Amino acid sequence: IFNMSVYTFKPDPYSSHMKIISYISGLYNKNLKILDVGCSKGFIGRSLSKKHDFYGIEVNSKDAKLAKKYYKEVRIVNLDEKKPKYKPNFFDVIVMSDFIEHIKDPLGTILHFKKFLKKNGIMVLSVPNIANIYVRLRLLFGVFEYEDKGILDKTHLKFFTLRSFRNLIKKSNLFIEKEEFTPIPLPTINAIFSQGRILNFIYQINYLLASLWKTMFSFQFIVYCRET
Repeated sequence: IFNMSVYTFKPDPYSSHMKIISYISGLYNKNLKILDVGCSKGFIGRSLSKKHDFYGIEVNSKDAKLAKKYYKEVRIVNLDEKKPKYKPNFFDVIVMSDFIEHIKDPLGTILHFKKFLKKNGIMVLSVPNIANIYVRLRLLFGVFEYEDKGILDKTHLKFFTLRSFRNLIKKSNLFIEKEEFTPIPLPTINAIFSQGRILNFIYQINYLLASLWKTMFSFQFIVYCRET
């Protein structure tokens, strides 16, 4: 299964990490129980664990050790081989950020963890957009090569368009309460595109294009769901 240790925290406001952190921060004032499936080094919990109780699942033991600093519990599990159990209706929020594309059975995994979500709980999922212009142009020229990171990450087992992602959510008996997108993360490619840097305007244009034509220019899709 995949090695999440190559992934790093993306602090720019358009990233999936920051959008999910911002969303959870705006939910309630009360202490929430949150399960972070595929928690990596604990990027989301690190930002929110002073306010909420985080539980994690991670396959990479080194990453799990780092996440444990911020999480009440981190289980080291390969979800293609075993599905851990929790108390029914235990979690207020379950996060599967940039995770389901790495596993063999996304639908079965969502349905499994949904059992541990409270009645009015929220499930947060994000996936890369295989129909992004970068992939489309490469296919146009007959190029389909896996990479170390990004949409064509060599550890991705499943690929999603916006339509197939929405269909997966529907099959999971969830309804989408809110849908977001992220642009191609130019600041992770080169810091010159970051906020306050000379080429940040290109990143802003990139975000505007993604907002106008999500299926073509979005890098990732994020959905916030409740049970139907």
